[in-house]
Amino acid sequence: MPSRDYSYDIPDHSVSYDNVDPRTVKFDPRAQRNLNKARARAIAEKLVPTALGTPIISAREDGLYAVDGMHRVYACQLILAGEVSVADEVRKAVRSITCEVHSDLSMADEASLFIIKNKESSKVGPNDEFRIGLLAGHPLFQDTNDILEKHQLKVGSSSANGVRGIKGILSIVMDYGPEILDQSLTIAEDAWGRTPDTWYAVTIGGIATVISKHSEVKHPELAEKLKRQGDPTAFKAKIHTIATNNNTRADGTKGRLKAAHLAVASAWNAHRRANRIPLPNIFE
Repeated sequence: MPSRDYSYDIPDHSVSYDNVDPRTVKFDPRAQRNLNKARARAIAEKLVPTALGTPIISAREDGLYAVDGMHRVYACQLILAGEVSVADEVRKAVRSITCEVHSDLSMADEASLFIIKNKESSKVGPNDEFRIGLLAGHPLFQDTNDILEKHQLKVGSSSANGVRGIKGILSIVMDYGPEILDQSLTIAEDAWGRTPDTWYAVTIGGIATVISKHSEVKHPELAEKLKRQGDPTAFKAKIHTIATNNNTRADGTKGRLKAAHLAVASAWNAHRRANRIPLPNIFE
């Protein structure tokens, strides 16, 4: 199990709730998602001032910067600039909006605050969360990135050197530690070489589960066993078949991970009399 602390934290600092002219707020995409102007315009066109909530702002030395709620803030800017037609009472209401203003934060602290505020939200994509988590200097993202860089892998790429399921990769590090991720990626590459499906996060998760639970599993032999199962695309399809029980049921993420565990364990046990490992019951 991982020994590092992967909790989120930022230092104690001043927080106030102030009325802010949205036109004074700036945006820095390094510490959050990129501004989607079309989305902000759509918000502006249907804006209900009482539903604005409380955008989160960082008071830097050179001005106010949005940490969370930037699309709502930008929507107000569009309205006040006359770029979106709204009722006079809406325009008047957004001249000054209540914001949660944080002072004395570093940019890394801002990134951590963004992650904390959005951790339980579906609004932030996993690739953005990974990028911002790196900026925050959070150990989970740093440790994961160190292993990915060691294997010359990039997050979000669809190439033979790209990892698309970063959320699943982060879960491996959280559950088992970076060393298990390192070993799992090595086994996958030894089995199948460098292809996009080699790095399928669910397959890597299955390998990680098996080697973390069963010390008797030898890595070079497991790689050879997996290679005999076919190419990584075929193995990915096998996981899907197991998870859906031959397309008779839905396969959520947990179901696919259980199926990957079963597929990797079954590959290890194939034609083996000694050192067999128990197979999980994935439909329990």
